[in-house]
Amino acid sequence: MVCVTAEDARIAGVAADQFHEHGITATGVEALSRAAGISKRTLYQRFGSKDGLIVAAYDALDVPVFEMFTLPVEAQTGDPREQLLGFFVRLEALVRSPQFRGCPFTNAAAELADPKHPAHTVIRRHKERIRRWLRGRARAAGAANPDQLSRQLMLVFAGVQSQALLEHSARPARDAYGLAQALIDSAIEQETGNGAKMRA
Repeated sequence: MVCVTAEDARIAGVAADQFHEHGITATGVEALSRAAGISKRTLYQRFGSKDGLIVAAYDALDVPVFEMFTLPVEAQTGDPREQLLGFFVRLEALVRSPQFRGCPFTNAAAELADPKHPAHTVIRRHKERIRRWLRGRARAAGAANPDQLSRQLMLVFAGVQSQALLEHSARPARDAYGLAQALIDSAIEQETGNGAKMRA
């Protein structure tokens, strides 16, 4: 479901906060309507069901969460390699926050056991949005295989968030920076080496 009014967007944003803080299953319609300052009847009129609100909530989170990672990095440097590294610096800063509860999209995917739940489409779209950003920078940086590098970096990205949540520590993010740097440099050096061989 797409939010088409400011009020729909406001309610979806409130719901997203509630789901991320308390969990989707544990957050009932009554608690959602109370947090949003509306009646349950109004909630159902606007979103049709709790499932409709779940979709709207994660749809509302998609671009803001993506930009929370990428916009500060893009503002700092135009160099694609440094943007890739800056992405993981940004990740460390975010997992250090006392409010960090893991990736809201990964958490939602784990809770929504039905693979046909419409929110899974939104979750996959969000993850693919991040992967495309990484792939674009990898290609611009001269990686030999930008698709492969972007997939590898997504694995590092996901692993950091899960492990940092388990450990209640930013150490996994610091470790991930070194791993990401090694993957990036290896991919770029491989392309440089291939280019040298082709010119020889």
